[in-house]
Amino acid sequence: MEETFRRSLYPDLDDIDYGIIRALQGNARLPFTQIAKDLGVTEKTIRMRVQQLQDEGALSLVGIVNPVKAGFHVQAMIQVAVDAEKLDDVVAALTDTVEIRLIVLTSGEYQLFTQVLVTSNEELSQFLLKKLHKIPGISKTNVINELKILKSKYNFIR
Repeated sequence: MEETFRRSLYPDLDDIDYGIIRALQGNARLPFTQIAKDLGVTEKTIRMRVQQLQDEGALSLVGIVNPVKAGFHVQAMIQVAVDAEKLDDVVAALTDTVEIRLIVLTSGEYQLFTQVLVTSNEELSQFLLKKLHKIPGISKTNVINELKILKSKYNFIR
């Protein structure tokens, strides 16, 4: 009963695609032969469906790096208010900035939400003063330091 309810939350996925995504989000290295066996289809079907899901942008098989373990000990979320006529230029400038990992268009007082990964508070300070605040079109920022990540989840299919 609960499995049927959970499955009904994803009407855009057929049963095979749903099963593939559920299997791979738990273990992206799971052999296609095992997934095929579990779903009662051929390995070729799994291979073709995975490729199709990747081509459509529904699935990416990537390694997820723990930023702290990679040396990025300071993470911050920065809300960015932008002059409307400069939005595209600001997004282009932010996209070219290596410290920024995520850029999201939002509603409200701040048009953009970004996540920044740096190695130290000094590097964050330099990023803010020498890069971010020099981008034309940014009218205001709000920096929120991440103190501790309490939940980080990538398995969206339940």
